[in-house]
Amino acid sequence: MTSLQFTGELPAWIGGLLSVVVAVLSWRYYNSESFDLPKHLRWILPALRSLAFFLGIMLLTGPVLQHRKTIGELGRVQIYVDASSSMSLHDRQMPLGRKLRNVEALGWITPGTIDTTLIDAADELALASRELIENLGSMATPDAEPVTQAAAVFAQKLTATLPELTPNIASRMRSEVLEPLANIAGDSSVTTEQLTQLAGVCNELEAELRSEFEESLQVRLRAGDHSIESALTLFDETSRWRRAELGLDAGQGDLLAQLRQKHEVSLKQLKGEQAVELPLSFASESNGPELENEGDSFFSLTDLSSGIAANQQGVAASNNSDAGEATAIATGQPQTAIVLLTDGQHNAGPSPLQTARLLGKQGVAFYCVGMGATEPAADLALVSLEHPELAFAKDRIRGVMTIHDSVSPGKPFVAEIRYEDELLWQQQLLTQNVAERRVEFDFGIEELVDRLGAQFDSDVQMHVLPLQLTASISPLADESETGNNSRRMKLAAVLQSDSVLILDGRSRWETRYLRNAFERDDRWRVNTVVAGAGTDVESLPRGEHDGQFPPSREALFGYELVIFGEISPDLFSPHELQWLREFVEIRGGGLIFVDGQRGTLKQLSEQNLGSLLPVEWSDTPLAAKPSTLQLTPKGASNPALRLMAEETPNRRFWTELPAPHSLVPVKSLPGAETLVEAEVNGQPHPAMVWQRFGAGKVLYLAFDETWRWRYKAADTWHQRVWNQLAKFVMPKPFAVSDDFVSIDSGAISYAAGESVNLRVQLLGLDGLPNSSATVDALIWKDGEIVGTVGLTADENVPGMYTGRSASLGEGDYEVSVRAAGYSSTALKARSEFVVRPPETAEMNQTAVNIELLQEMANASGGVYLREEELSKLPELLEPLSSGRVVESTTVIWQSYWWFGAMVLLLSLEWLLRKRAGLL
Repeated sequence: MTSLQFTGELPAWIGGLLSVVVAVLSWRYYNSESFDLPKHLRWILPALRSLAFFLGIMLLTGPVLQHRKTIGELGRVQIYVDASSSMSLHDRQMPLGRKLRNVEALGWITPGTIDTTLIDAADELALASRELIENLGSMATPDAEPVTQAAAVFAQKLTATLPELTPNIASRMRSEVLEPLANIAGDSSVTTEQLTQLAGVCNELEAELRSEFEESLQVRLRAGDHSIESALTLFDETSRWRRAELGLDAGQGDLLAQLRQKHEVSLKQLKGEQAVELPLSFASESNGPELENEGDSFFSLTDLSSGIAANQQGVAASNNSDAGEATAIATGQPQTAIVLLTDGQHNAGPSPLQTARLLGKQGVAFYCVGMGATEPAADLALVSLEHPELAFAKDRIRGVMTIHDSVSPGKPFVAEIRYEDELLWQQQLLTQNVAERRVEFDFGIEELVDRLGAQFDSDVQMHVLPLQLTASISPLADESETGNNSRRMKLAAVLQSDSVLILDGRSRWETRYLRNAFERDDRWRVNTVVAGAGTDVESLPRGEHDGQFPPSREALFGYELVIFGEISPDLFSPHELQWLREFVEIRGGGLIFVDGQRGTLKQLSEQNLGSLLPVEWSDTPLAAKPSTLQLTPKGASNPALRLMAEETPNRRFWTELPAPHSLVPVKSLPGAETLVEAEVNGQPHPAMVWQRFGAGKVLYLAFDETWRWRYKAADTWHQRVWNQLAKFVMPKPFAVSDDFVSIDSGAISYAAGESVNLRVQLLGLDGLPNSSATVDALIWKDGEIVGTVGLTADENVPGMYTGRSASLGEGDYEVSVRAAGYSSTALKARSEFVVRPPETAEMNQTAVNIELLQEMANASGGVYLREEELSKLPELLEPLSSGRVVESTTVIWQSYWWFGAMVLLLSLEWLLRKRAGLL
């Protein structure tokens, strides 16, 4: 196979473009000077000279012909380089011995500069111990014969390392490991626990060897060996990704070139779920997401499974199309090996270990190369934040920040939360070197909310104020990574308390406890009006103060909830009853009827509030007291009645609540839903029923004894149930509104890829709901419209329009409304939300996950290598192929053919000019 490549200093596309431009300009100039020549010469002469100029400029691109001939059958080597963000880390914490072996492997110091006898011996001891533990762990039953065989192999490998050890360690090896092994040789009672203990002693000796090697290197560095010192400094400033580049393409022996001599080699980078092709000369051409130039090119998640599995399926499909179904994946033709260069920080997608097992059964082995240090770097990382996303303006924000702390104890640092430059919370801390520590925070936002609220357009009313805070921990001087020291903290402050109007004709127990429950909750503003015969106020008081009925329709519409008890409708004027009706039907407010034994609600007629009731009265009185309450299927699925997390315990809990002593006999109307039933003599009777009425909801309670639920529990269940019922019937709050439109975009934050549910209420010039307009929601990002969502009118709620956006990428968004018949200046309201980037622990763990990579290699029949052992790959992969590749290169731009073509063109042009009588 022959391919054309360009190796010059000028990129091929620039050289080609420049050559074409020069050729065209040359042709036009020559042609303008040849107007008096015959027609055929006016075209031929400029073309010959332009073509000669074209070939001359293309010399700068260095065109060469690459010839590649395959002899025999080649194996397939697929190299994958992890391109996640953790591969941009540096490994300054790596032990000195490993650093020096790396810089030697990369060619930064002359091979043999360092005596690696001790570190080689330590590696051999580590390998012997690891293989012993793996052999013991793989035994289905620890029979005597396999155990003694494993002990003999272990002893043989340790004996082979004795000449390389220092006298002291060699002596300890004989007395503490080899002699005990000799004593148990052939002993049928030997146990795996004994061998495991000896492997532990071997690991201690290995650590001492490494320590002695480190000390000898420190002595050499203190003596002033500048070549080693410079190489170590360069290593500390080189990322894992760059070391992978150099190890493949610029290390000792040019690894890729060696592999290509005997295998069919492909090179890809793993970016999320995708495996993206890389040129085989990617290091020298700097085409990878090199940290120093393109730090943003690294992917925020590590998926070591999806891209590899998808690529293998593509290869299998290609094989099957070329060679028929007989070439199934399981046949392994051609033989395939996967080389994976990664730090093993898998945090997204399917299990790579499972993928390795499946591919291993198909004959595809993983050769995992661990990039990075096995020791965690000194680092502080803000791992997560726990806090409420919604809070009232007067609330204090309480939560927990989780910090990963791998810094030696006793170093001071500061944890803080800010809004822009304003400090909201701060705490002085000391490092503890623990995997995870939780730090509680508590701060108020009232002053901040008041100041920000004053900055908004007076024509726009903010009901929910989005706040974007930043939680951070101060970086330390010796931290390996400071990009994980901060996190955004998004929450919304509710600017207005919910308002409830309680109306009753007597101060019964239910009304008293309801009033107290709401008044004890700062999130509610409560107005209780008790009036009628037998009370201190026989006529309905009206006015702006507490204890008075709202004097206007607008004032009533300022409430979100009305609780209507046993109060006589005769106390209200007809227009006030109409206000209450419109409060539900048009305003979308919530109305809860709490019935009692006086039968006052039966006085409601269809002309006033009777049509709002979801029940009709039963003429048959109940023969006994209710025995229990129970949820209906509809009630069990309604979150307003969820007091326990699981459905079955929740149903059981409702049966254990104190049943009312009396119940008003009613029947549910068609279209209404019964949520709770009371059992009377084994028969269920409606106790809690609701229905939608216009834009609002109406809930009816056939009893007034929820206060009994406080028995031995105080507010625990009573207050919780009423809060949940209130939220259920109340209108869902909008985030922002103006004179004509109210907008709600749901949560304050979404995960990347999620869609957003949009809800808009549109009013006409008369202040009434407008259900006939064409309405679109405009989604803005960075000041530009990035999406338009056509909204659909809600058939059940006048003036309400809903829609759902497409999936959105991370970023800050705004939503505005465009409606037919309204100008853009009239619809000023805009809601805000944020789409969070994917949650990942990508930069929290700084050490290579050696356990995962070893398991992947073992499960697939491959080998685990450290990055300094990359040079072993050609030897390990040699059995994969039964052929070889012969490559040769023809340097076209230095050949006689290229030069001869230019001379021929210019000579031919000169002859034609002479024949035409030109100079």
